[in-house]
Amino acid sequence: MGLLVGWSLTWALDAPLRPMLAERHDIAAAAVHVSGSACGRFSEGSGFVVEPGLALTNAHVVAGVEEITVTTPDGGSQTGVLTGFDPGRDIAALSIADSRDSRVALAPTVALAGAVGDAASVDRDHGVEFLPFTVKRRIWAKGRDMVYDEVAEDRRVLEIDSLLRPGDSGAALVNAAGEVWGMVFAVDPGAQGRGYALDRVEIAQFLAEIDRAPLSTPPCGTR
Repeated sequence: MGLLVGWSLTWALDAPLRPMLAERHDIAAAAVHVSGSACGRFSEGSGFVVEPGLALTNAHVVAGVEEITVTTPDGGSQTGVLTGFDPGRDIAALSIADSRDSRVALAPTVALAGAVGDAASVDRDHGVEFLPFTVKRRIWAKGRDMVYDEVAEDRRVLEIDSLLRPGDSGAALVNAAGEVWGMVFAVDPGAQGRGYALDRVEIAQFLAEIDRAPLSTPPCGTR
């Protein structure tokens, strides 16, 4: 009971900074679950519709998946067509036959340290879940990519505090206006409650670079 009361009080104190109910409904309507089989294993994650007929998720979620299933919050499922794939940034674009006007826009400004919002994750059994997050810092990430363990170009990343789980990959980080600040791509196994998200600037650049033509199935991830 103590934990429940503590959570309720925290949520109540943070409520003015979180997306309002109407915005949550719009955000939930734009969220999707992405899944498929890749090289003998099941892969799944979250995603979100950013333009009519175009959803984004992580590259590591769809690497090696020949038939990508995109499930909407109303339970409808369809096959997504890969139209963009960037393992360095760990982001992928999927064309979907969706006539709904449900989408989330990229925020006009970036998130800085101390900013708060919600990660809109989609669970196959429980639907859309809003997980509060706080930005610890905005950094240039160096190192290897999350898909093929190859050297990746530096990219802008948000380090966040949030109770994320591995299945939350691809979830949109939304601000109080219901706009996207980033996309979750990793959980820190050595620091409970710590995760990482691709910055909205990298998402915008990815969208500007892809030609949105259908792509062949990329190789399975090596990580």
